[in-house]
Amino acid sequence: MTDTIHKLRNAAGHRGTGGVTYWRVEGSLLEVGAMRLVGFFTWNAQSFSERWARRLGMAAMAISRPFAYAASRTFATRLLHTLLRGVSQDRLDLLGEEYFQYVLKPQMRREAVEKLLAAVRSGEEIVLVSQLLDHVLRPLANHFGISSFVANRMEFRDGYATGRLLSPVVRPRGPLAWIASGSIDGRVPREKLLSRLGWPEPALDGATQPAARPPAPVGRAVAALGDVPRVERLPVRETVANRHILLVGVTGFIAKVWLVDLLENVPNIRKITLLIRRNRNTSAQRRFEKIIEESPAFDTLQARHGRQLGAFLKDKVEVVEGDVSQPGLGLDAATQDRLAKSLDLVVNSAGLTDFNPDLREALASNVDSAVHLLGFLRQCNQAGLMHLSTCYVVGMRDGRVGEELHDNYNPTQDANFDAQREIDSLREMIARIETRAESPELDRALRRQALGRAGDPAAVPSEQLEGVLKRNRARWARNRLLRVGLRRAQHLGWPNTYTFTKSLGESILSRHGQDLPIAIVRPSIVESSERSPFSGWNEGINTSGPLSYLLGTNFRQLPTNERKCLDVIPVDMVSRGMSLIAAAIIARRNARMYQLATSAINPVNMARSIELTGLAHRKHYRTQQGIEHWLKVKFETIPVSKQRYERLSIPMQKAVISGINRVAVILRMKKAPLAKQERDLLRAEKLIELYEPFILHNEHVFECENARLLSAALPPEERGLFAFDPESIDWWDYWINIHIPALRRWCYPLMEGRPLESRAPRELDWSAQAARASAVSAPPSDPLWRSS
Repeated sequence: MTDTIHKLRNAAGHRGTGGVTYWRVEGSLLEVGAMRLVGFFTWNAQSFSERWARRLGMAAMAISRPFAYAASRTFATRLLHTLLRGVSQDRLDLLGEEYFQYVLKPQMRREAVEKLLAAVRSGEEIVLVSQLLDHVLRPLANHFGISSFVANRMEFRDGYATGRLLSPVVRPRGPLAWIASGSIDGRVPREKLLSRLGWPEPALDGATQPAARPPAPVGRAVAALGDVPRVERLPVRETVANRHILLVGVTGFIAKVWLVDLLENVPNIRKITLLIRRNRNTSAQRRFEKIIEESPAFDTLQARHGRQLGAFLKDKVEVVEGDVSQPGLGLDAATQDRLAKSLDLVVNSAGLTDFNPDLREALASNVDSAVHLLGFLRQCNQAGLMHLSTCYVVGMRDGRVGEELHDNYNPTQDANFDAQREIDSLREMIARIETRAESPELDRALRRQALGRAGDPAAVPSEQLEGVLKRNRARWARNRLLRVGLRRAQHLGWPNTYTFTKSLGESILSRHGQDLPIAIVRPSIVESSERSPFSGWNEGINTSGPLSYLLGTNFRQLPTNERKCLDVIPVDMVSRGMSLIAAAIIARRNARMYQLATSAINPVNMARSIELTGLAHRKHYRTQQGIEHWLKVKFETIPVSKQRYERLSIPMQKAVISGINRVAVILRMKKAPLAKQERDLLRAEKLIELYEPFILHNEHVFECENARLLSAALPPEERGLFAFDPESIDWWDYWINIHIPALRRWCYPLMEGRPLESRAPRELDWSAQAARASAVSAPPSDPLWRSS
């Protein structure tokens, strides 16, 4: 039947402009009652306890409903829907889609379906009418390509149903309506429909809803406060045209998306130079070529340029080999001099994203890079700097976080804290640990460890012993520096080494770059793209991916603060913000600090994000076969307190399983029976500990007014390309239809040790001759041009 519907819908062509036709769903397309629908919603509540409580309510309703129905069909309908009090709108939307897909659609009468589609094909403006909830009628209407419907609607407060139906109520048909059922034509004249519903004349028009999902509410106005530069007009294309940009960190997720956006949406940019570090066996140029050949992020560019993509990139993009953590950015003198004279903007998107790395690596990536960028910037004739940091440099504190840049910032607000003195102290600590790693005492300890307790030289062959000692010495130093960095960060109020060293880098830029055109950009948790380079692009094992993966297993209880905002932002929203800020720096109208976040303008709290993640996993597993997937549909993670988590979840389970394995050792069993389960629980416990600062502690609300001010200054024709508008994000659609499917496609396989979907490398022509041909066929310099 689905194929028939699609064929008929495609054949319908344009619609006519005749009068409205009301089509009653019950009695024509199918026979359905509200009782079964409400039962489906209550049977699929989030937690087990809630499911059973609502089932008891359904049992009571089954007894009382005949009496309520006899008294008043409208009252009976209202009474029935009180059972949905406390159910989230997100859950009703998803379960409504599921109920239509798996329950109603198989029951629809084929002759009625063809009759309805014939009416649509003939140009009639159909309005479906049903006693079901709009959460079910909306997917049904969209299935038939119908733009409007009339259905019952729940009242919601803060995203949860109050149990009250909004007026007017579509009451059930009469008690003997089933006798008249059987007609495949559901048309009902307007007057007759009003009479059957018991509504006054104006009520029908007011109750008609669009089949499209309601748009996100309009965000609040934005106003410039304090010393933020006033920007009346900011045309990004005009400002960035014929400019030269140095981009550092293009191998990362954010920079790759921004590079694509620039190449697509600013066709008149003069040159983008990419600073890429050489790997052990791979040159910088070859690393870039492999990115272009393999990354799906460049699919849209390939669709436009085809085999000429390599030539187009050769004309617009230059690769230089260097290292931002080295003096002079690791560039030779001639390249430094050439770039210093030509560059208009330096963008640093490089940096470690590991929460707790080796302290040496963290300082080199997040602090030394800031020092060397400042030195390079002072050599440049006119270049500004956009430096990417993170919102979470604010550390372990609560409340609203403004967009101010503070020198010597520390979360504990210690007035004696000095960032430069702290950096010097960390370097001294690193030197002491490295000296200790080479000491004779440690060498003897490592040698005893390698040779075993008996000190038997035969335990490790002599030709391998030095290699083992070298690896163990490096591991000892790395582990020591990892622990030292984490302890120092937490002592000063940061949750991890990453945010600690990122903040130190900001302090360096703030202290020594006050006279330079610098803007620090703080994104929050950067996740899957909403629309560009295409909807649902993600890369690698990053940010919240491991946690959302855990929520898709049989894991049940996550310790969290339900009210706390999980500040997630799509990567292409960050990219658009970066384009605005880049234009502002070039125009010298930039603020010193920009936060690219959603919690202040379009918040989604932890309770909602956990439920949305569970619903997204449910939608996937509902399409799969097998008992394992059926169980995962039934097991949804719920937010709990830390005390309940420790008492009933992973810590308790791990203690029980560890006890069983210890007994197995005592009984001299060859293998602990639950060793794998113990390892899995330990990994999950460590993962939750890692994310606790972001899901349990620190109720941050990050302001993002500075970027919204720049967005308000865009000319109308550029708003679709560069607007930073987090208020426009529909979190339900993003989480369920974009973000979790993107993680499932691009990230979960890596977590499971599986390869990503195979794709042939792009075959590109990098020759100069192809570059000239590409330049000839390039699009005109039209400010309205956009890559298709």
